Amino acid sequence: MSTLTNVTTIARREYGVRVRTRSFVFGTALLVLGVVAIALLPVIIRALDQLDQTRIAVSADSPEVSATASATLDQLLNPPPPNGSADRQAGYEITVVGGADAARRAVLDGDAGAGLAITRSDSGELDFVLYSNDSSTGRTAILVGQAANAVAIADRLERAGVAPADQATLFAPARFQVAWPDPAKEGPTQDTLTEAGQDLLGFGMTILIFMIIVMYGNWIAMSVVEEKSSRVMEVVLNAATPFQLLAGKVLGVGGVAFTQYGAVVVAGLASLALLDPIGSVILGQDAAALSLPSGLTPGLLVAFGVYGVLGFLMYASLYAAAGSLVSRIEDVSAAVMPMTFLSLGGYFVGIYAATGLLDIGSGWITVLAMIPFFSPFMMLGRIAVGGAVPWEIALSVVLLVLGIGVAVWVAARIYAAGVLLYGQRPGVRTVWRLLREGM
Repeated sequence: MSTLTNVTTIARREYGVRVRTRSFVFGTALLVLGVVAIALLPVIIRALDQLDQTRIAVSADSPEVSATASATLDQLLNPPPPNGSADRQAGYEITVVGGADAARRAVLDGDAGAGLAITRSDSGELDFVLYSNDSSTGRTAILVGQAANAVAIADRLERAGVAPADQATLFAPARFQVAWPDPAKEGPTQDTLTEAGQDLLGFGMTILIFMIIVMYGNWIAMSVVEEKSSRVMEVVLNAATPFQLLAGKVLGVGGVAFTQYGAVVVAGLASLALLDPIGSVILGQDAAALSLPSGLTPGLLVAFGVYGVLGFLMYASLYAAAGSLVSRIEDVSAAVMPMTFLSLGGYFVGIYAATGLLDIGSGWITVLAMIPFFSPFMMLGRIAVGGAVPWEIALSVVLLVLGIGVAVWVAARIYAAGVLLYGQRPGVRTVWRLLREGM
């Protein structure tokens, strides 16, 4: 039989056996449910906010102060969303009651989560008392305190003869902007939400690639050991060469990996695309305009696919070679430890750089991101935050492809002799001898 036919047959068998296992079915279902929940998290949080709305009872000595205080509280406690939508997150309901006793009684009876009593002292200043069973340093107390300061200042200015229109001009925010220190760098600086979204994108995609490589790499190694321990390997080698067996296993298990994660990605993108209609159904008129996370571009998705596939192919061939060195399932962890350490190193540096714990633009991280063993974990974070220029991306892909060629050559030589190696521990000398003697 031809090489292509043998590789295809082995890959089809590996794929068919794996996708029918309960672990694959339940694992895929859990991953899909998890990514859908994460994608719909803004809708879920807003729905919970609606269910957990806090009522604040406000009382004052005069209707004018009550109106000013309730309007200020509503503005501070229920701010509009930062995306510019006119919809507001009404986490607090502000009501006016008559007298401090009524505000305190509303809290005691459970009709309100907090009560704010405003009285005027003999000196003319407004005094504020917040009745609450919650912490004095909690979110509600802090926000109500800020509103009290604003009401007190406005009252002082009004008593000093400053008209409300002049007060608005007096407290208008200063013209302030943040600019890049490099005059040649174009475009506005990014806000915190945008940066956080891009960091999370790079972080999440790096985790997905790490899981694909480590989890399915171990599957390949264990599959090789299972066939060795049952002596099936000796029968299979009569019909296929070691290289054909290696390639078939890598492609078959790789197909399982990308089937599972393809389902996850499709479910996530579909959930993100349906955020607005789902939000409208669940939240009604309170649904704010929801959109795809900032930074999620077609280019980033293509980069995720490229680095995911290439990274898997390089590591998977080495995992298969490592599995061929041992004859018992118990020894697999020790055999694959070098690949695990390499992937963990790239993974940790990648996520620390993607989340800002390390300077993603530093020279040593740029160099590490070019090394084939690390680029699948590090380049996505740099691309997500705009820290990688096109020539760096192209060079890292070229080096990764060359690295796959070297890894496959090394893995094939080890695998060719290792699959028939029984009863020996895979030391450095053994691996070096197999590299020299492998076919």
